[in-house]
Amino acid sequence: MKHQRSLFALLLTVSFALTAQAENWPGWRGPRGDGSSNSTTPPLKWNGETGEGILWKAELPGVGHASPIIWEDRAFVVTCNLDKEVRQLISLNSNTGKVVWSRDVIKAKLEKKHALNSFASGTPATDGELVYVTFFEAGDKEIVAPNVGSERKIFPGKMVVAAYDFDGNQQWLVKPGEFISAHGYSSCPVLYKDLVIVNGDHD
Repeated sequence: MKHQRSLFALLLTVSFALTAQAENWPGWRGPRGDGSSNSTTPPLKWNGETGEGILWKAELPGVGHASPIIWEDRAFVVTCNLDKEVRQLISLNSNTGKVVWSRDVIKAKLEKKHALNSFASGTPATDGELVYVTFFEAGDKEIVAPNVGSERKIFPGKMVVAAYDFDGNQQWLVKPGEFISAHGYSSCPVLYKDLVIVNGDHD
């Protein structure tokens, strides 16, 4: 069900953005961060059986709750391959849904999380030149989770932030700080001037 929900979100957002044609959708909740679009003719209905309102479908590996982003003819989405414990960034052609490339960003054990969270929940961001993603890399030391009602064991770790160009080449990868939470990780990068801002609020 989680995989279906992630794929459904991709279909809706891509269909909306392609119809709008007026502006890119570079990050969480769009160009202004409020979910608004300057399109005056967005699709209002979708039907998976008849294809109404859906331009294309793309089956993606793994699970992820992040929203896809779009810049011109490219769509980007993140996912986690549960079997391989790999967090991935995937680039698709936004006109056809064809996968352009897929990159393994990190391989790390699956962290403890809330049942409604995923291992790839942070929506990427782009400035039209690079795509920025963030994931969590769990460590090896197990501790009792702080600030939870019942005792729960977790593995604290580090935040991972990486940048890729539109050809899929990794430009850099950093681990800016530690992160501790029993609920999992979900931070969407925000771009401001020459800064990549990532929320590291944790338990």
